[in-house]
Amino acid sequence: MLFRKTAAILSAAAIMLGTSAGTLPAAAYETKVGSCIYGYISIRSDAGSYNAEIDSMGYGDEAVIIGEKRDWWGDLWYEVQAGSTHGYVYNEYLSVAPTAAGTGFDSYDAGADFEAYLDSQGFPESYKPYLRELHRQHPSWVFNAQHLGIDWDRAVAEECVIGRNLVHAEAPDSWKSMERGAYDYSTGTWYGLDGSWVAASEGIIKHYMDPRNFLTDSYIFMFEDLSYEPAYQTIEGVRTILDGTFMSGYYTCPDTGEVKSYAQTFMEAAELSGVSPYHLASRCRNEQGVYGAPQSLGTVRGWENYFNFFDVQAFATATMTAPEMGCRYAATYDPDYLLPWTNQYKSIIGGSIFLGTGYITKEQDTLYLQKFDMIDGGNGYFAHQYMTCVFGQANEAMSLINAYSDDILATAMAFKIPVYDNMPEQLCPKPDSVFDNNDHLESLSIKGVQMDQSFNRYTTRYTASVPASVDKIEIVAWSESYEASVLGYGVHSLEEGVNTIKVVCTSPAGTVRTYTVEVTRGKAEQGMPYDIDNDGLVSVVDALLILNHTAGTGSLTGESLKKADVNGDGRADVVDALIILEAVSNS
Repeated sequence: MLFRKTAAILSAAAIMLGTSAGTLPAAAYETKVGSCIYGYISIRSDAGSYNAEIDSMGYGDEAVIIGEKRDWWGDLWYEVQAGSTHGYVYNEYLSVAPTAAGTGFDSYDAGADFEAYLDSQGFPESYKPYLRELHRQHPSWVFNAQHLGIDWDRAVAEECVIGRNLVHAEAPDSWKSMERGAYDYSTGTWYGLDGSWVAASEGIIKHYMDPRNFLTDSYIFMFEDLSYEPAYQTIEGVRTILDGTFMSGYYTCPDTGEVKSYAQTFMEAAELSGVSPYHLASRCRNEQGVYGAPQSLGTVRGWENYFNFFDVQAFATATMTAPEMGCRYAATYDPDYLLPWTNQYKSIIGGSIFLGTGYITKEQDTLYLQKFDMIDGGNGYFAHQYMTCVFGQANEAMSLINAYSDDILATAMAFKIPVYDNMPEQLCPKPDSVFDNNDHLESLSIKGVQMDQSFNRYTTRYTASVPASVDKIEIVAWSESYEASVLGYGVHSLEEGVNTIKVVCTSPAGTVRTYTVEVTRGKAEQGMPYDIDNDGLVSVVDALLILNHTAGTGSLTGESLKKADVNGDGRADVVDALIILEAVSNS
């Protein structure tokens, strides 16, 4: 069953991440050094990718971090001094160590034993710098490589299926897909796929799929086992997660009048479901926000006093809103999950059991695997995903570290970190642009030559054939967006046989789409190449011989059959006859 995020995640983002918008006071901030981990990143005038780029950094460049600030989305940006430039850099673009300027991210010596362990686990080299830094900060932590056996490109293609990953409609345009079913080119708007959510772009999906982007001491918790561990998962930790929300205190069950503590309810839910109470509390906080959505307050019109804290089946349809759908599910009957959920207690306990049996026992036992279904678990791959919000697992991971005491964080906590086959060498960056991903062509044609099919912006491969007498063609291509750039149009010389021509369209946001045109030029013969009947003339008769051969009323063999393949595509057909007729008419 598919669970979906609600818009409340955005309103809760800044609080969940541990601070509100604004810069930390200088006196409270410990200066650090950040090293750029991408080939190119922007230094902006203020926190947020919607602000002007005032400078840039390249791989290995260092900057002094003098403060922090959150943008409108609640995302963390570093205030940096890079040479003479003062500006802001998105936090995930820099590797950070509290060392003096000039010392690199890789300067920490993790020791031979740790290096041997990383090798024995089969971690790629691109993972190791981040694992070394985590080992420096938390030497007791254990990092286990989870080799998924799935090719990276295949996984990305599956996660790019429209509807599997969403972002809010107010997200930067570079985060939003412009593929078929995601964007309406006739109106210039994105389709709403779940209320105010739209399809995520390939770039933002790849960023959140790439485990290396989240090997930090806070995001690492998306790889933590979500099973219940009573030895260190305490009610105090649950209270920390719920602090500042409507779940921080008590509630009164509307059908029993009983007063209960939310924190104690989550502890009971953990015992009954086998799921970490920290995960349960964090999940409900993400789903319901700081002040509570109607489905967690029992105030959905027409469904009063039905509760759905985990938003089970809470997705919008043509006739019902997501909260209404969630309450409709809450009103069904299933004693295994304490349904119907007519009070908060039943919803939290029953939803926790549902989560445990539906995901944890299906081997989707980390936040990452619940978001990206890369494990079979008896139900196939890719489609069994708890949430559609592409960054939901990252937000939840950020809230977990605050639940653990320093004593617990000092223990041998274990993390299961996914590794794909054939991963890119460089980390997949977060799209840092307010521009859109429109890398489609509006038109593509060959002047004077018909292609095998009419142009469609979503079709990227075309073929065409020309006779041996044509030694050059002209490609005509126009981009859909006025701000996009196109390479590969113009005049191209042709060799005999297949000629592959690439037309590349680069969107305003920097994404690239390549259209391929394969043009087959016929092979020139000695003497009379089109003289099928060998009478010394090229005439209509030669074309008729090919047509009869095609229709089955005649048969060409040997040298005549070879000559009949005028365009060199390996067969004698109507196209070859038409080429001869054209040659005759022009002679």
